[in-house]
Amino acid sequence: MAKIKKMIRNFFILLDDLLRSFIIYLPGHLGRKLRYFYYKRKFKKCGKNVKIDEGVIIEGPEWISIGDNVLFDKYCLLTAGKNDLTNKIVKIRENKDFTAKEGELIIGSGVHIGANSIIQALGGVYIGNNVTLSAGCKIYSLSNYPIDEKHPNIITYANYLVKDQKKVSYIVSPIVIEDNVWIALDCLVLGGTVGKNSFITSRSLVLYDIPQNSYASGSPAKKTKDRFKLKKAMRDNLSSSPAFFIK
Repeated sequence: MAKIKKMIRNFFILLDDLLRSFIIYLPGHLGRKLRYFYYKRKFKKCGKNVKIDEGVIIEGPEWISIGDNVLFDKYCLLTAGKNDLTNKIVKIRENKDFTAKEGELIIGSGVHIGANSIIQALGGVYIGNNVTLSAGCKIYSLSNYPIDEKHPNIITYANYLVKDQKKVSYIVSPIVIEDNVWIALDCLVLGGTVGKNSFITSRSLVLYDIPQNSYASGSPAKKTKDRFKLKKAMRDNLSSSPAFFIK
């Protein structure tokens, strides 16, 4: 009986894989509609008017929460979920602003994710409201680390297929992108919090916290000036407004 149940379960998994492989690349309005209805029941939370363009790959949808009016352009990759790398993580960067679970991807409302962007949330990623990620942005909250600081004599690799897993090392770094942030073309975010109302210029590398209302650039990115000339009352209101989380 157990064997029959396993066969039936595997059959439905196969059907689901076939359906997903069909709708992922279906173009036009019909494709976007089908992808929305398919993923809406798989996401942890999903709002209204979410448009998923063709070629978008989503791994671990049950760990992903999405608000309203969110657009994913073509060929994005979203990865979320619990990692199984306990013995291979050699460095953890704390982020006090990230209060969700490790492995969760939380996306607010009014967010636009540009074409060919990657959001890897195995370490945890929070994206607030009205955020823009321009084409080619990469966000990695868990990535390979070039050395094992406790064992500096060990040569490490970035390939989990290496037989000696002691030689594969990772760093966990939860990432927070607050409301009204715009991250421009081909940026790479590997850690920290990008404060509200900030703009990160093209091809910048974000490793550390960026203050609110920053115009930031460089490798690593640093604030060069204010993005907006805000009145004090508005600054106080924005700095005290609560972060968005889907309940």
